[in-house]
Amino acid sequence: MGNLNNIIAEYAGKNPIRFHMPGHKGQKIGISLDYSTDVTELFFTDNLYSPDVNSRLILDLEERISKCFFKDTATNQIVSYISCGGATLGIQGALLSLIRNYKNKSGEKLYIICDRNSHISFINALALLDINPLWVVYPDENFAERIGYFNRNYRNTIGVFVTSPDYFGGMKNIPEISRECKKYELALVVDNSHGSHLAFYEDGCLHPVNCGADISVDSLHKTLPALTGAAVIHANKNYAGCGSIRESLKIFASTSPSFLILQSIENMVDYLENYGQPEHARLIADINLFKQRATESGLNIIPETGIRDPYRIVLTSENMGEKLYYYLFESNIVCEFFDKDNAIIIPSILNPSEDFDVLLDVLKKFSRIYPVKSCQSSKKYNFTVNPKTVMSLNSATKFPRETVPAEKSLNRVSAESVFAYPPGVPIVLPGEIIDREIYDILKEMKSEIDVIL
Repeated sequence: MGNLNNIIAEYAGKNPIRFHMPGHKGQKIGISLDYSTDVTELFFTDNLYSPDVNSRLILDLEERISKCFFKDTATNQIVSYISCGGATLGIQGALLSLIRNYKNKSGEKLYIICDRNSHISFINALALLDINPLWVVYPDENFAERIGYFNRNYRNTIGVFVTSPDYFGGMKNIPEISRECKKYELALVVDNSHGSHLAFYEDGCLHPVNCGADISVDSLHKTLPALTGAAVIHANKNYAGCGSIRESLKIFASTSPSFLILQSIENMVDYLENYGQPEHARLIADINLFKQRATESGLNIIPETGIRDPYRIVLTSENMGEKLYYYLFESNIVCEFFDKDNAIIIPSILNPSEDFDVLLDVLKKFSRIYPVKSCQSSKKYNFTVNPKTVMSLNSATKFPRETVPAEKSLNRVSAESVFAYPPGVPIVLPGEIIDREIYDILKEMKSEIDVIL
């Protein structure tokens, strides 16, 4: 039986090129962290969810985050709240704040307008809070256009939730969606888990907060140098529920937040205050040069169509995703993820320029051994399904269930979410019927799968 510590130590000892999360890439910045600095809430360490207004250790750190991410507007406009429970906790807190801010409580169902390719953490939060999703089926519908339709046809709509960027770097038109939300006085929450770094790209022009979002949930550890579990919730002070966010986070958070994560966030802020802008400019130059050289060498990269995260790299070749991933792994380059046609590269400012030179050389060797075929399109786990919902998420997660092989699940009601992780986008949700379309997708994902009904 393997030993987790030994396996991870062996991996780290190989000094691999890490093109996967977390964004620190195994490198230390600032003060080194070890067991001796893992403490709890003491009179001199402050309390994350009840910050001391006298010592201001937490409050000052959060204020530094706001100023670091939004240097021109933070003082008057943006409040940042730290999460040591990842973006999952941030999403839970954001949704609860929407409920608390909703004025027309009448005991009826509550609804939220949202995109279907939302992360499983969002789905679970809906179930816990008994919020009913009004799905905009991705990617066939214009999100902004659907906001007015849903708002007119459903009472008790508490807000709008979108994911941008997604796992593959695709981004929504947040300014357009924000304008529609403001027409109907709906708060806009953006799951920006994969886009924390966008605050440091061209004066933050692509970050959701600067594009009109009321709340942005940033998973810091994915693309910035912080420990896994580090996240932050940015809220615009013009959002009426801004002041309820910390209390909403407290409902779901551990009463023992990790001080190692908190210290890593402080280290991250120290680093970004000095190097955030120039290092992200260097990184985007490295990425653009890599993409240019790779394309000239006949390698395939997901084209820059629509609005995309400029830092995300998706290597693509028809039916070669798995082979490419493991070929890179054998060359001591570890990607984030692969599917049938794609391998996902997640770089950060802790990847030096030389990492991209090595990656390009290995890819050239791969293309000489294996045929690299152009891939015109890929499902990328953004499944376009039209769900048939017969039971609320909240109810379906509480009912008795049984586990059956997939072939016996047709036309029955799913009791749990089934999704590919990563990226964590559900194919079928609790309370939805498993019809032929969904069944075929499940079989495509995995030849043998059990389903809980």
